[in-house]
Amino acid sequence: MTWDIVAGIVLLAGFIITVIKTIIPLTNAVARLTEQIIYMGDKVEEINQQKKEEHKKIHAHNEKQDAMLQNHEQRLHELDGKWFER
Repeated sequence: MTWDIVAGIVLLAGFIITVIKTIIPLTNAVARLTEQIIYMGDKVEEINQQKKEEHKKIHAHNEKQDAMLQNHEQRLHELDGKWFER
């Protein structure tokens, strides 16, 4: 076995170690990012559901106020006719 072969094996081992040391952190980072994206997707769905519920509450409250205003307008209209004649 010559020194050229030994040097080639050492260089090959160093290259493999360098590549593996680079790939492992990148793989871990991609895994963490994937988990965070899934978490954020779940949060967005939760926020959308809360938003829908809040909009339903707001619309129900608006309809109640509309009915109250209509009743008030009707009462004012009836009173206008009773207080003075045209």
